Amino acid sequence: MIVAMPAAATDRRRIRRHQQGATLLIVLATLLILLAGGVALLRSSDANLLLTGQLATRRDMQNQGERGIAWAVAQFNSGALSSKVSRESSQKAINYSAVQLASNSQGIPSILLSDTAYAAAGMTGSDIESTNTSVIIRTVIDRLCTEEGASATDTCTMISKFCGGHSAGQDSSVGGGEVLKCEMTVYRITVRVDGPRSAQAFYQSIFAM
Repeated sequence: MIVAMPAAATDRRRIRRHQQGATLLIVLATLLILLAGGVALLRSSDANLLLTGQLATRRDMQNQGERGIAWAVAQFNSGALSSKVSRESSQKAINYSAVQLASNSQGIPSILLSDTAYAAAGMTGSDIESTNTSVIIRTVIDRLCTEEGASATDTCTMISKFCGGHSAGQDSSVGGGEVLKCEMTVYRITVRVDGPRSAQAFYQSIFAM
């Protein structure tokens, strides 16, 4: 015997099936959105970690570069370049050139750009190595002159500095006395830092004395 279902009950079942299908689509769409958000968050996290690592490496290499600058300054203060006469000739044992070194367009001495050029220049100064951080620091010093010997305005880059004191016939008069003016020679310190993962950076300082 066939029992006819009431029309209202049949309609309610159809509506429930349609509602269940719509709910499934909404759940799937929500899951896709959450998945896409999770992937984007993961990528952002990876990018942040990479950027943080790069900044830390850059900061560490800068600190290592300052070690090279400090070593060179010590040579002028109390080391092999502390006297005026000692600076008039090259000292390859401490990577010092009394003549200005050839440089690239950024002002970096060519002998620091490759180990071959460095060896060809005959520099024998020891590198500073940090075994714990896999960092190698190489420093060269050059006097901005065209030839060795005593510094002179026609062969060296020099700057003038008022030294104070009084001396007859010296420079312009100030306050009724004659001001002494000193000529100072310009020197250049350049440091190459080789870091982990083939990272390389250059640091430079120019000063006169």
